[in-house]
Amino acid sequence: MLPFNVRIVLFIKLINFVKILLLNPYFGNRVYAPTLGLGFLATYLKKHIDCQVEVIEPVKEELDEEELLQKIKETDYLGLTCYTESRFSCFNFAEKAKKKNPNCCIIVGGSHATALDKKILEHYSFVDIVVRGEGELAILKILEGEPLENINGISWRNGLKVIQNPEQCLSKDLDQFDIDYSLIYPEIENWKDKEVPHKLQKLKHLPIIASRGCPFNCSFCGSHNHWSGLWRGASPKDLVKNIKFLTEKYKIGYFRFYDALFIGGESQIFEFCDEIEKSGLKIKFRIDIRVGTRRKILERLRQVGCEVVGFGIESGSDKILKRANKGITRKDIEETINICKSLNYWMIGYFMISLPDETQEDFQRSIELFSTFDVFNLQFFKIHPNTTFYEEFKNKNEIDDEIWFNPSYGNEIFYSKETFPSANFYRLNVNRKIKHFYLKHDLNKPRIVIKKYGLFAGLLRLMSSLIQIGFLKNDFSAAFLEKIRRSWIGKMLKSRFFVK
Repeated sequence: MLPFNVRIVLFIKLINFVKILLLNPYFGNRVYAPTLGLGFLATYLKKHIDCQVEVIEPVKEELDEEELLQKIKETDYLGLTCYTESRFSCFNFAEKAKKKNPNCCIIVGGSHATALDKKILEHYSFVDIVVRGEGELAILKILEGEPLENINGISWRNGLKVIQNPEQCLSKDLDQFDIDYSLIYPEIENWKDKEVPHKLQKLKHLPIIASRGCPFNCSFCGSHNHWSGLWRGASPKDLVKNIKFLTEKYKIGYFRFYDALFIGGESQIFEFCDEIEKSGLKIKFRIDIRVGTRRKILERLRQVGCEVVGFGIESGSDKILKRANKGITRKDIEETINICKSLNYWMIGYFMISLPDETQEDFQRSIELFSTFDVFNLQFFKIHPNTTFYEEFKNKNEIDDEIWFNPSYGNEIFYSKETFPSANFYRLNVNRKIKHFYLKHDLNKPRIVIKKYGLFAGLLRLMSSLIQIGFLKNDFSAAFLEKIRRSWIGKMLKSRFFVK
C-alpha cells in the first residue's frame, strides 16, 4: 500500500486540478528523436480527465535538472520513461524528485521498467508504481483514483511487499490513441532526420508512429515480449486524415515513421497508399521495412511518396541470422536490396557486431553488404532485459538481474570479451574498425556523400574523412583524433564531419 501521506494527497487531487509532468530523464546530452510515447500518453489523459499535463524531452536542448526539480514542487504526478541506457539517470532523478516533493506520486514506465518491474520496486523505495507495457489506460485509472489492486498492468508496493497485478488486455483499436503535437511541438519544431538526402533536409520534418508492436521474435530485441507478440496499426483512413491535418497545420513535407514494423499487413498498406493518393497529399516519407517485403508493396509505396527505407540486416551470415532468430536469409537480404535499388529508394541498413557465436568470418559477410547501402549503421551488440539472448546468458550464469542496478557496468552493457568470456570481440578493438568502415564508406561513395550533405558540406565531409582515416593508422594518432572529437570543436562539427 502507498504511504498514508501519499494516499491522502492523491485523494485531495481527485477533487482538484491535477498537475502531471511526463519526462524522458536523459541528462547530460540530447536525444536524436523524441520518444513520442509520452505525447500519446499526455494526449490521452487530457482527453479523459481535467488535468494540466506537461511533456519534456531533451530534443531541443539538454535538460536542466535543477529547473525540473523546481517544477516537481508543484507536481502531483511524475511520469518517467525508463530505457535501459538511461536507467541510472531515470532513478537518480526520481530519488531527487521524491526528496523535493515527498507527496508527488512517482510512476515509471517504458521497456526497461516493464522487464524489471519487481526488481525496480525492491531496489528503489522512492518509486511508487511501475506501469508495464501500454500506459494510457493504467495511468488514467491511477489518476481517477481506482484502487491500485484493481488496475491491471501495474506493479506497486503494499507495505514492504511488491504486488504485480495481472497483465492488461491490449485494446485492438489503436485509433483511440493519438498524439496532440502541440504538447511537444516546441521541442521538435526544428527536428531533422539526419540520415536522408540533402533535398529532403530542406523540407520540414516530423516524426510519427502509426503502429505498436511486432509479431517477430528476434533474439536480441524485447519488442515482441513488451507488446505481447501483437502488432496493431492505426486504420489507414484515420492515419492519412491525421497526416493531412499535420501537413496543413505545421507545413510538414517529410514524415519519419518510427514503427518497429510499418507493414503489418499487405491489404492495410495498399489501403494506406490509396488514401494518400485520394487525399491529394504530396509528401515524402521514410519507413522501416522487413527483409522479404514484396516488390509490389514497395512499388506502390514509392508511387505515393516513400523515398527512404531502412531495414534491420544485423548480419550477412546465414549462421548468425539463424542464431538471432531473424527468420530471413542472406539470399532474402540481397533480393530486397536489389528491389529497393531498382525502385531508386534511398536505403539505410542496420547491422550489429558481436552477436553470440559470431566470428570474424561471419562479420566479413556483413562487411560485404555495407557498400550496397546509401547509409549504414553498425552497432556493437548491447544486451537488453526481456530478450531471448538475455535469458540465455542468465541460464549460463554469465549475467543476472542485479547487473542492471550496478553502475560499475555503465549505462550500456555490451556483449564484449572484456565482460563476457563467451564473446568473440573486444569492444576496444572494434570501435576503431567501426570508424574506419564509416570513413571508407564515405570515400568510396563521394556522390552519395554529396547527395546527402549537399555540394559544399559534402566536399568538406570527404576531405575530413580522408584526414581522419589517416589518423586511424596507429594508436597515438587515433587517440589524438578522439580527443579532438570530444572537444568543443568536435561537438560543433561532428554532425557533418566527424564519425562517432
